[in-house]
Amino acid sequence: MNENSRRVLMDKNESKSTPLSSIFCLTDKSKLKETEKKEDCFILDYVPDDFLHQFSISNNNTNEVSIVAEKGEVACRDFPHSRHNCARYPFSKTNHESYCQLCYCFVCDRVAPCRMWTEWHCHATNNEIWKSYKQLRREIMRLRREVRRLRRELMELKEVNRDLD
Repeated sequence: MNENSRRVLMDKNESKSTPLSSIFCLTDKSKLKETEKKEDCFILDYVPDDFLHQFSISNNNTNEVSIVAEKGEVACRDFPHSRHNCARYPFSKTNHESYCQLCYCFVCDRVAPCRMWTEWHCHATNNEIWKSYKQLRREIMRLRREVRRLRRELMELKEVNRDLD
């Protein structure tokens, strides 16, 4: 390790058997590419880009964390997800009828909005009541398919009987 980097020991305080983990702290901006290849997780001890200074984050010296950039994909924003997991329209802060192009109905497992979206499917979450309803709905759909199949068979049998008469 050189003078421009250091390791910080983090104690997780989960139990006596939990080891200390080492987190790399990068202080030299010129070593960023090299560090990204070697370390899975590290702390930047400098402002990553000069353009970030033009944004007003918080100058009141609080201990708040601010996200100034992101790299990579976010599962609940960049991949298909049920409406209650949407990162673009947080469920607790937005109208439940809102949805992004990757939202799907938790109940129907179809792209949002489904036929029952505005009635109540938009409110579905991953709790036991909705899971039970989803399972019941699947069973009803299975039974409907079975009834259609049996009707077709019955019609075929009637046709065969007519031919035999």
